[in-house]
Amino acid sequence: MKNKKNIVYYIYMFLIIVTIPLQPIFAQSNSISDKIWTGIGGKSKWDNTNYMMFTVSGNSKFSSISSERKFLLDKKTGDVRFEGGINNESVVLLFNVRTQKLTGVFNENGAALPVQDYRDDLSNIIEQYNLDLKVLSLPVTLLSNSTLSDQTESKIINAERLKKITFNNFLGKSGSIYVNEETGLIKRIDVDSKSYIVNGYKDIGSGLVLPTSFKGSSDSISYQKVASFTDMEKQKFKTF
Repeated sequence: MKNKKNIVYYIYMFLIIVTIPLQPIFAQSNSISDKIWTGIGGKSKWDNTNYMMFTVSGNSKFSSISSERKFLLDKKTGDVRFEGGINNESVVLLFNVRTQKLTGVFNENGAALPVQDYRDDLSNIIEQYNLDLKVLSLPVTLLSNSTLSDQTESKIINAERLKKITFNNFLGKSGSIYVNEETGLIKRIDVDSKSYIVNGYKDIGSGLVLPTSFKGSSDSISYQKVASFTDMEKQKFKTF
């Protein structure tokens, strides 16, 4: 039951990200919202991105899923292609994150596998996928979140003036995000007694800039390959 509730939450967050107009996060601080949009290349860059591909390691929630995994997403339809390991078996899974329907499974050589054998793994894959996308697109999910504090303060950290934004039930139970007031880039996350330095910002295509490295004292999250596309071969979501 707990897993089911988590899935519903992440699906809800995903739909917010890709389907509705995003509002400024602060009623009295529109300038920082504008800065964040500018930092990633502008809202139009995100809106005009139809497909995203990313390979990520770290931040694994389930031991059954390989630590390095690859996702390809159709933002408009919710179709997703997963490539990675499940229970130490290299597979390709095709599913829709909105309907939670598994449509195809293949081994590393392209041979079709019984879909019913992997239905029980789908909920974990979807939860991991939504978490991975949420972290990668952190500036966008930050702008869309309605639980963030309206009260912000500035702090000097490592010679940078950063805007501190507090949250509850966003990336964890509670924490803070620090945004560079000049560039609009998120530079640090404090969450559930952990601290992560955010860097490695990359232009993933057409001027859309997203963070790819989250370094903590005891763990880290790394997006080795990230790309965005306006067009994609639809067969990628239908077959091996």
